[in-house]
Amino acid sequence: MKSGISKWFNEIRNLRIKAKLFLLITISMAVSSCISLVGLQIAYSIYDQQIYEKSSQVLNLSSTLIENELNKVERLTFSIMSDEQIQQNLIVMNADESDYNRIQSRAKLVDRLVQYINTETYIIAADITDVKGSSYSSGNLITLSSERRDLIQTTADRGNGTLGWVNPDAQDYSLIAARQIRSFDQLELNKLGTLVLHVNLDKIVNQYAREAVTRDGELVIVSDRNLVYPRAASMKSLLSEGNPAESASKGFRIMEQDGEKYFVSHIHSDYLGWTYYNTLPFQTIFYHIILMKNWMIAAFLLSFFLLVGFGMTVARSVTRPIEGLITNMRGLQISDLEKSELPTLAPLSQQMDEVGLLQRTYRMMLVRIQELIKENYTKQLIIKETEFRSLQAQINPHFLYNTLESINWISKMNGQKQVSQMVESLGYLLRSSISLKQDIITVEEELQLVQHYITIQRVRFEERLDFRLDVPEPIRSNSIPKLTLQPLLENAIKYAVEVMLEPCVIQIIGREEGESILLIMEDNGPGIDEAYLEQILTGERKSRGTGIGLKNIDERIKLSFGDEFGVQVDNRVGSGARITVRIPITKRG
Repeated sequence: MKSGISKWFNEIRNLRIKAKLFLLITISMAVSSCISLVGLQIAYSIYDQQIYEKSSQVLNLSSTLIENELNKVERLTFSIMSDEQIQQNLIVMNADESDYNRIQSRAKLVDRLVQYINTETYIIAADITDVKGSSYSSGNLITLSSERRDLIQTTADRGNGTLGWVNPDAQDYSLIAARQIRSFDQLELNKLGTLVLHVNLDKIVNQYAREAVTRDGELVIVSDRNLVYPRAASMKSLLSEGNPAESASKGFRIMEQDGEKYFVSHIHSDYLGWTYYNTLPFQTIFYHIILMKNWMIAAFLLSFFLLVGFGMTVARSVTRPIEGLITNMRGLQISDLEKSELPTLAPLSQQMDEVGLLQRTYRMMLVRIQELIKENYTKQLIIKETEFRSLQAQINPHFLYNTLESINWISKMNGQKQVSQMVESLGYLLRSSISLKQDIITVEEELQLVQHYITIQRVRFEERLDFRLDVPEPIRSNSIPKLTLQPLLENAIKYAVEVMLEPCVIQIIGREEGESILLIMEDNGPGIDEAYLEQILTGERKSRGTGIGLKNIDERIKLSFGDEFGVQVDNRVGSGARITVRIPITKRG
């Protein structure tokens, strides 16, 4: 499997640029199209979920408002049932009183009932039936069938004083609230009669739910597979399905009826056992979404083919000049460079892009190569002549070392100990300066160079030079660039000892500071002029020493160990100079 993938990548790598650009554009468009389609699908899913949530909110609000009104009806029935006048008048009507008292109690009972009914908007009529079967009503009371009256009475008796609800039917489309009226006198709770309120459910729904439901939608209320609202529903299948409360109190689904799809969301209420359905034609709410999906797919396909065609045109415009340049290079490969003809420049309209620049650069490169060939040929002749003359004038360094050894031997034979020491120190300095084997040496080796240099200078300055060395042994095994301290010592002699008549103290102090080593060289001379020191540090003027200036030493230390190390000069005009060399702790094994 791995070898197959490698082979496939190798084949792609060897394709022409035109094919690679075409493949890149195709893959990019395909990937971007897939990502866009997936993103659209996710967006549509989120939109569908928002529709569900919105429908659930509407149904929750509608059902809550409807049932709030029904709760008011329930509280009204309790107020009527517990009204003292109604209780007293019912007691009179149920007792064997005179006809006059019964007529007065009946009138008072109806008047009191009218007072309650007139304050309510959704109550169509109210009816109170005493234990003897006499009825006292108020409002637009319609004639009920005997079966519905029996159902109402059974519902009220089953409640034993609590409220019972009777759903609308085909003859009576009012919602019935029925409950027994029981005596509160001395908490006997004797039955005094039955209270029945006829509620205008259609008015309640129109007030609180109709405006919340979509114009093309429909609110359906179902109770135990019986239609509560409206009188006739288009979604007949809602009546035949089971109670959705058994599976979930709310949800949504897509249903199909008479060849048309509907989006149906529902919520179940435990107060009355009703289920509220919000039905919307699927085509109505998703028509624009489906149309947008089709337009998006068409736009993606069109843009895909347009970009592929554009990519082929761009690839052809890029590869055609390159192919011409390759042809020129192949011709140059088999021809003589000096006698080959230069390629012609591309037209001006094609010289502003990278390919045109490549052609122009290639032509200039050929011109430059031809010039360099001639120049190199001339230089080779000059170099050969120079090397020949250099060999004639070359002096073998070993001859100089042997001469110094001979002088040293003669000095020792004649008892010239001081001359012998100077010759030995000079020979050591010459060997160390000319040797190119090591650029980094130990501090100990650098101090040996300093000691030999001091040996020579003490002969010259005698008591005027007071040199002191205080470098602990642990420090001496660390590494330092070659010829770091000796040029600094030479500069100190030039700027301090040579200009002073009294003895000059020069000392080198070594100490550790954190992860660094500080080698401090200081003198008690007159110091260095600030302007002159600034020119030395910037490299504008060379020091009067060996030619290895402070700037050169500082750069070599930074190149060897890093920018945090180097040379620091503290010039004290009139009190001497202090030069601090900071190097890392790098002990050699």
